[in-house]
Amino acid sequence: MFTVTTVNLTSDTTGADSSIGAAELGPLSAAEFTALLGRFQQLEARQNHDADPHILVTASAGRFLIRTGQGKLLLYNARDTTEPYSELSASEIAVQLDRPLTAPLPTATESVATAPKPAPHYAIAFAILVAGLGLNAYTLYSVFYMESVNIAPAVVLLTDPAELAARGRDAVGSYATGGLPGDRVISVTADGKIRFFELGGKDDMTHNTDTFKLGRHNKKFCLLTADSGVVQIVNPDTLLYYRDTYRRTK
Repeated sequence: MFTVTTVNLTSDTTGADSSIGAAELGPLSAAEFTALLGRFQQLEARQNHDADPHILVTASAGRFLIRTGQGKLLLYNARDTTEPYSELSASEIAVQLDRPLTAPLPTATESVATAPKPAPHYAIAFAILVAGLGLNAYTLYSVFYMESVNIAPAVVLLTDPAELAARGRDAVGSYATGGLPGDRVISVTADGKIRFFELGGKDDMTHNTDTFKLGRHNKKFCLLTADSGVVQIVNPDTLLYYRDTYRRTK
């Protein structure tokens, strides 16, 4: 069974509005859940952009969050939505979530049987010696660690042709922080160009055109630009750039 809560969705999951809020649908069968997802992925793009609708589901495999974009279903770990999402069909999601957890907790008997035995008294002196050596090693480590702590993780470029084509198609479009003068816009084109500008901006300081390559940064898909840094792809309708969220406008 699937315990489902919808957010900003109508009861039949065919419409979205930010004023609706959360609604608990309770337990659904696999067939009911698959049908619900099928309707959800057909959501009109403008409603999807404006209302940010999503589905929370608890099943045998855990708790998950599902979004949609461009007719696709995107599956996230609800406990950490910064992890990379999986793009699956409605039936694939139902099968994936209905699988049981594979790592059961140890029983009380097993815990007692494998508990470590207390250390003999003569080991205390040895432990003090090890602690002293460890303190010296940590002091040296701290000196060298400070030199590298601020180095950002490297971006790993995508090389698989099929993945490059799919992610490239998903990224193409315009994204904005809002619709008022002064809001910022990112425009991504199929020829590998990316443009940054402000709505209403008239001078060159508010316009910048760069090139990009597709990659992964901290296991997340991203656009690696030549001069403008890394643009994180949160999902097909959302970009994150210098902590600002850009929503797809077209």
